[in-house]
Amino acid sequence: MRSDPEKIETEWMRAVLEATGVAGGAKLERSEFGGYVGTGQTGCNARFHLTWSDPTGRPATIMGKFPSRDETARLTGFGGSAYITEWNFYRNLAHTVDVRAPRCLHAAFDAAEPGFCLIMEDLAGSEQGDHFAGLTADEAALAIDQAVKLHAPRWGDPSLADSWPQPSTEDERAERLHVLYSMLLPPFLERLGSRLDASIVDFVQKFAAGVGRWARGTGSPLTVAHYDFRPDNFLFARTPGAPPLVIVDWQTVNQGMGMVDVAYLVASSFHPDRRADVERALVDSYREQLTARGIAYDPDTCWRDYRFGALWGLIITVLATSMAARTERGDDLFVYMATQYGRQCIELESLDLLG
Repeated sequence: MRSDPEKIETEWMRAVLEATGVAGGAKLERSEFGGYVGTGQTGCNARFHLTWSDPTGRPATIMGKFPSRDETARLTGFGGSAYITEWNFYRNLAHTVDVRAPRCLHAAFDAAEPGFCLIMEDLAGSEQGDHFAGLTADEAALAIDQAVKLHAPRWGDPSLADSWPQPSTEDERAERLHVLYSMLLPPFLERLGSRLDASIVDFVQKFAAGVGRWARGTGSPLTVAHYDFRPDNFLFARTPGAPPLVIVDWQTVNQGMGMVDVAYLVASSFHPDRRADVERALVDSYREQLTARGIAYDPDTCWRDYRFGALWGLIITVLATSMAARTERGDDLFVYMATQYGRQCIELESLDLLG
C-alpha cells in the first residue's frame, strides 16, 4: 500500500504501469514526485513525472490521489466512508456507467493499515471548474449530459443495493443522516452563522426535523448518484484533444435520486439571482435525455424531485463544514454554498414536500 506520494518508488510505479498495459513494453526508468495539485480538502492529489526508455505513445505524467495531509480530514476520511467509497467506485462501479471519469490504473484501500491510493491518468489538458466563478450555459449543458450518462445506465437497477462496501437499510441511512445533521448543525452555525442571511439560518434549523424523512426519498427510482456534482469537481478541456468534461472526486457517490445531482449542479453553477432563469431549461434537458434513453419521467414528477433533491445542498454543506480541513477559501466556499442552496430551497418551497 502506498499512501504517501512523496515516498513512492520508481519500482512500485513501474509495476503498476506494466500491470495495466500503460508501459506497452517500454521500461519506466524513473518516477519522480512532482508536487501537489488542487485544493482538495478530504484528499490530496499529486503529479508524478515519468521517464521512459521509449517515451513514444506513453504518458509523461501520471496523477495519484491519497489521504489528506490534514490529520483531522484524514481521520474523517478513514473513519467515515470517503476513501472506501471512492475506491469502490473505481474498482466496481465506473465500468457500469457511461460518465466520463478519470481512467483509474490502480485502486487500493486498506482499513486496517489504514491506507488509500489511486493512480489515474493525468488530465493536464483540462482545467478545474471554480465554484465561485460558476459555469457558463454551455458548460452547464455539458454537465447535464454527464449527469444523464451517470444516472441512466443504472436507473432503477435492483442490484444497486448490493453495490456498496458499507451496505445499510433505508432506516439506518435515515437515522444516521438525521443524527449527523443534528449533531453538526450547532458547530456549523457557530462557525458560519453570523455570515448567513437570517432566513437561511432559520431554514437550516427548521430542516433538522425533516432530514430523516428526506433520506427516504420520494419513491422515484434510484440510481448511481455523485452527491457532490458541482464545478470544483469538473475538469473542462482547455487544450485540443482533451475530453470536453471529466467528472472527478467520487468520495460521496452512492445510491440515490438522480435529481439530487441535478438540483445541486444548478444551484452550485449560478449565482442565486440568476439560477431561476436557467433551471427549468436544464431540468427539461435532463428529462428529455433520459426519455431518449428509454426512461419514462413525467414533467410534474421530475420537477417535484428537483425541488426535493435541492435539500441535499444544505445537508452536505452542514456536514462538510465540520468534516473538511478548515481554510479561508473553505469557509468562504461554505458560506456561498449555504447561500446558494438555501435560496434555492426557500424559493422552491422544498420543505413543503416533507409533509
